[in-house]
Amino acid sequence: MTDEANAHYHSIITELFEGHEFLQNNVGQEFVPKSHWSIDPFGLSPSLPLLLSEANITDAVLQRVHYSVKKKLAERKQLEFMWRQFWGGSGARHDVRSHLFPFYSYDIPHTCGPEPKICCQFDFKRLPGGKISCDWRVPPQAINSTNVAQRAFMIYDQYRKKSQLFKTNVLLIPLGDDFRYQDDFEWDNQHDNYKRLFDYMNNRPEWNVKARFGTLADYFDALESRLKEERKQLPILSGDFFTYADRDDHYWSGYFTSRPFYKHMDRVLQHYLRTAEISYSLARIDGGGDLDDGVLSKLVEVRRALSLFQHHDGVTGTAKAAVVNDYGEKMLSALKRAEEVTTIAIGSLLGNKSRISMSFDEFRAKQDAMPEARVFEADSSLLLFNTLAHARAEVACIQVASPNIRIKRSDGTPPEQQLAPVLVHRGGRVHSQPGRFEARLTLCFWAEVSALASEVFELHSMDEPSTAELVLVKGRAKPEGLDDFFEFEQISGSVELSNSLLTAVFSGNTGFLKEIRLESGEKVDVNAHFVKYGARPSGSLKNRGGDNLSGAYIFLPNGTAKPMEGSYSIGICNTIDLSNRPDNIEVALRFETNIDSGADLFTDLNGLQMIRRRRMLEKLPLQAHFYPMPGSAYIEARRDFI
Repeated sequence: MTDEANAHYHSIITELFEGHEFLQNNVGQEFVPKSHWSIDPFGLSPSLPLLLSEANITDAVLQRVHYSVKKKLAERKQLEFMWRQFWGGSGARHDVRSHLFPFYSYDIPHTCGPEPKICCQFDFKRLPGGKISCDWRVPPQAINSTNVAQRAFMIYDQYRKKSQLFKTNVLLIPLGDDFRYQDDFEWDNQHDNYKRLFDYMNNRPEWNVKARFGTLADYFDALESRLKEERKQLPILSGDFFTYADRDDHYWSGYFTSRPFYKHMDRVLQHYLRTAEISYSLARIDGGGDLDDGVLSKLVEVRRALSLFQHHDGVTGTAKAAVVNDYGEKMLSALKRAEEVTTIAIGSLLGNKSRISMSFDEFRAKQDAMPEARVFEADSSLLLFNTLAHARAEVACIQVASPNIRIKRSDGTPPEQQLAPVLVHRGGRVHSQPGRFEARLTLCFWAEVSALASEVFELHSMDEPSTAELVLVKGRAKPEGLDDFFEFEQISGSVELSNSLLTAVFSGNTGFLKEIRLESGEKVDVNAHFVKYGARPSGSLKNRGGDNLSGAYIFLPNGTAKPMEGSYSIGICNTIDLSNRPDNIEVALRFETNIDSGADLFTDLNGLQMIRRRRMLEKLPLQAHFYPMPGSAYIEARRDFI
C-alpha cells in the first residue's frame, strides 16, 4: 500500500505499472486487478482513485479516516460511496466505488462489529498455541457442537449491529491483520471454525443470513447486484481525507516531514529513473542494438526500489532504523543502476561503440551520506541531457579543479560563464572549500538544449586565468581560504537580486528572503524565518488511559510556535547531545506576508492537483492544520498570490 501524502504521482504510477507487469508475467495475461486495498496509509488522497481508475481498478476499501468523519458518514449510512474528483462532473469515468471501514482499526477485533471485546473472541489465531491473545482477556473458543449455537448468535449480533451503518444488507467482514496467515495453525483454525459458524447461521432461516467466504470482487459484485435490485445509488463524495486522527487530538501530521533526508533521496531516485527510462526508450527507438536484456533488468531493479519505498512506512519516514537502512541501501543501489542505464543508453545514441566511461555529476559514498559533486578537470567533456518534451535554456553549474578552466560548446564557441567559490560552514565559520591549494570552484554557464536531446560541452585549460567572469563574494565576514582572485565586499544592508520581472530582497543578517518587488511597483512582504514547536509531554487524557509522545507519526505540539534564536539563521547545525534536556522540538520555516488570504491556503496532492485548505483554529487544534505538501503550496488574495 503506497503512502498517499508524500508519494509523488510519478512514483505511484511506477508502482502500479511494475505491479501489473509482475502479475501478467508471473500469474497470467488475463489477470487484471479490479479492487484496491488501502487500509493502512495515514490519510487518503483523491489522486489515488484518479490513477487507479486509469489502471481499470473500479473498487477500493479504505480505513484510516478521521474518526469524526467516520461517525458522520455512519450516521448517514454513507460509508459506501462513489469517490469522485472535484472536477469530475456527473457520471465521471474516474469514480471509484469505495467501502470505508467504520471502526477504529482493520484487525479482527475492530471489524466484525462495534464491540472489540466480543469480536476478538472470533479471531481464532488467538486460540491457545497461536502465540497471541486478546487484549480484553477473554480468549476465543474453538467452535464445536456444544457451543456453536451460543457463539454463532454472539457474532451474528455483531454483524446485525454493524449492518445498521450501511445502505444495503450486503456486509463486508475482513478476516485478517498484519503478518497473518503465515502458518497452518491459523489457516486451519480460521477456516474450520468460521465454516462451522457459517453453516449454523445459514441454517437458521429466521436470522435471514447468508454468510460465506469471498474475495473483494465477490463483495462488490454482491453490493452492485443489491443496489440494482433495490434501485439505489451510492452517494457521491469528493475531496481528500487529511489530516487523519484516530482518537482525541492525535492528528497524524508528524510523518509529513519525518526523515527528510530519505524523502529527498526518494525524489532524486525518481528523477534518475525518469532520466534512465527516457534515454533507454530513445536508444531502443534509435536501434539500440547494443542494449542487451541486462540493461532492462537494471531498469526494472530501479523501478522496484522506488516502488518499494512508496510503502506507507517508507517514504513516510516511520519505519524502524534497520528497515530505513535497508531502504537506503536499495535506493543507493538503484541510483547506481539508473546511472548505468542512462550512460549506456546515451552512449548508444551517440554511437559510442567503445563505451567511453561516463558518470553523473554527483555521487553518494554511502546510503546515509550527502551527495558529493564530482570535480571536473580540464580536457574533459560534459554532456547535458534534456529529458523534457520542450527546449530548455537555463544556467547549469559544475565544480571544477582550477580557475584556469573555461567551457566551450561543441562548435568551439564559449557560452556566457562565471566562476564562484564553494563555501562550507565548518567550526562555526565559513570557509572556501576545501582550501586555497586544493581549489574547488563552481563554474556556471548558460546552456540551451533542445527537447529530448543532449548537448556536449568541452572543458579546456588556459595558460592564464579563465575569461569567465568572477563573482563578487558578499558577506558579514570574509570566508577563510577565499582565493585571491575573488573580491570580497562586506554586507552593510540588504542584498537585492533582480531580473526584468521582479527584485528579491534578502536580509544581510540572516540571508532570508524579506520581500519581493514587482516591476509594477507593488511590494510583497515575505519575512522568512525559522520558528520552533515544543513537544507535548506524555500524560493522561480525560477519556483515555494515556497519551502518546509527539514523534514520527503524530505531531503533538505543546503550544504555538516560538522564534528560533540565533544571529545567523541561514544554516542549521544538528548537534547530538546525550544530556537530559527537554529539547524535543519541531523546526518550521515561516513566511509572514502582506497578502490577505483570509483563512484559506492551497496545497498540492501528490504533485498532481491542488486543493483548498481552511484554517479553523476555533474548532480544531493546531496540529490539525498541518497538511501534506509533496510539491507546492500557495496563498492568494484577489490580485496577489505567493
